[in-house]
Amino acid sequence: MNADEIIQLKKSLAKALDGGMTSNVLDILNRLKDNTPTKEVLKKTEIGLIIGKQRLHPNPEVAKLAKEIVKKWRDAVSPSKANNAPNGSTKSAVPESKADTVNNATPGQSPMVNGKKIKRENTQDSLSSSSSDIPTSIDSEKRERSFDRDRPPYKSTNNSARDKCVKMLYDSMVFDSYADSDIILLRAITIEKTVFDQFGRQVIDKYRDKLRGLISNLRDKKNPGLRKRIVDGELQAEDFCTMSKEDMASEEKKARDNEIRQENLFKALGAGPTQAETDMFLCGKCRNRKCTYYQMQTRSADEPMTTFVTCTVCNNRWKEKLSKVC
Repeated sequence: MNADEIIQLKKSLAKALDGGMTSNVLDILNRLKDNTPTKEVLKKTEIGLIIGKQRLHPNPEVAKLAKEIVKKWRDAVSPSKANNAPNGSTKSAVPESKADTVNNATPGQSPMVNGKKIKRENTQDSLSSSSSDIPTSIDSEKRERSFDRDRPPYKSTNNSARDKCVKMLYDSMVFDSYADSDIILLRAITIEKTVFDQFGRQVIDKYRDKLRGLISNLRDKKNPGLRKRIVDGELQAEDFCTMSKEDMASEEKKARDNEIRQENLFKALGAGPTQAETDMFLCGKCRNRKCTYYQMQTRSADEPMTTFVTCTVCNNRWKEKLSKVC
């Protein structure tokens, strides 16, 4: 399996993980398990990053399969230092006489080789039969990506301020992404250029303030959806650069803000009118009829009044039509 095929599988795996499609995840992992990429392919595709993280997947089958793949690939790219003899037998990395001398050393004393003392740390190195020559992509799944680590092929604008902004935009989108470096770099360059054009192609305070706000929203760890939409191309740079802070907020934050607005509306409208108790309304939350209500004219004079109802049992609030009140 070549690098291009693995990159396609990596994209499919990331999509399946985001969509919670466990069966697809298992299918892709099994396909990867049947192949053993070379060390160069592993470094180029960084497939080990996404595989390594799945060892902590909540699904035990996915976690087990990810561990098996990492172990298989690690063993494949970490050959033993032992040398094979011409007849097929394996020779020790340390001469037999030397090994025997070291093994017979008294605890706490320096080992002796041919009558001479040698440093114990060197002895441990010489006795090692294998090394952990594991690609970075497998052994550093907790490492956050960045511009300096990825080193994408960036062509400078010959303006240090603009170049710094591109790097900061790249860092704000890449730290939790599995997308190719070239794609994220293209998004960062496009966003910076859009803002640069908005302010007359000049690096001024407004240019810096605008990019500072965009970068702050992009690197918000509680808003991964915004980063994903931009990296995937669902949200164009031109539209992103004209969005307000409220528009960039995550769906959870928008829902909380809307709930707070509704709460404040009820409090504001309920400050003046006297609330009356009634059993004419049924609470849709707790199914009780112990409620209080008040009416206010919230629309034009020819429209009926709005009735605001509050359940005294669960504090649920809702609006009712005037026709329900006698």
